[in-house]
Amino acid sequence: MMAILTASRTIFSGSWQIISNEGDFLKIIVDSKENISKTVADMMAERLTLKPESVLSFTADKSLVPIFSELCGRNCCENAVFFNLCDYVVPKADSEETSLHLLRSSLFSKLGITHVHSPDPAKPDEYDELIAEHGGIDIVLLGMGLNGCIGFNEPFTPYDSRTHIAMLTEVTRRAGAERFGSFENVPNFGVTMGLKTICESKTAILAAFGSEKADIVHKLVYGKTMTDVPAAMLQMHRDMILCLDEEAAAKI
Repeated sequence: MMAILTASRTIFSGSWQIISNEGDFLKIIVDSKENISKTVADMMAERLTLKPESVLSFTADKSLVPIFSELCGRNCCENAVFFNLCDYVVPKADSEETSLHLLRSSLFSKLGITHVHSPDPAKPDEYDELIAEHGGIDIVLLGMGLNGCIGFNEPFTPYDSRTHIAMLTEVTRRAGAERFGSFENVPNFGVTMGLKTICESKTAILAAFGSEKADIVHKLVYGKTMTDVPAAMLQMHRDMILCLDEEAAAKI
């Protein structure tokens, strides 16, 4: 049965509707990976029904593929506007390894999303201006690295960071090795929305699965908002939903 927690560590059971106490910002849903994927897709579909022209941003994280698959089964995104959250800096912008290419082929074409923006590595500072022109991000869907990175915001990224070029850590590059065929082929740099950009979204959903994420999830939930764990900065988000399977939630 699904468990729903809040920052006060109260546990509830029942439907996926989030229950929280006044003053709580971080909400946590714990369930199987399959049910979490359906729940996140349901939440997004519900909000898109209320606002079809919502501004969305996802990370092209392989752990989010089950959520993407569920979302593709719901006809709710054709009027949405999409902002690519982060991407590798590569010689050819249309390379098959880029996040934008993968999202276009596996998600946008199936959802009918045609209004798509991606940060220009040559002019990253202009991206936040474009986001602001569209009224800001309504829903951001995040994965999380083993070192707590969100997007390409690596440990010790300043909280007030905007869209910028980031030097990728070994941990992050190893996570991308499968996409590029080997660790050696993974670019050293990425372009990413900054922590401030992400935290200004109206709703942030972060999904984490597997026992290998249990330690970093514990730091996200109970650690101080220090820049050595970028995801912990989401504790300050006004509408943050952390979605976990039982293995990722084992230490909370």
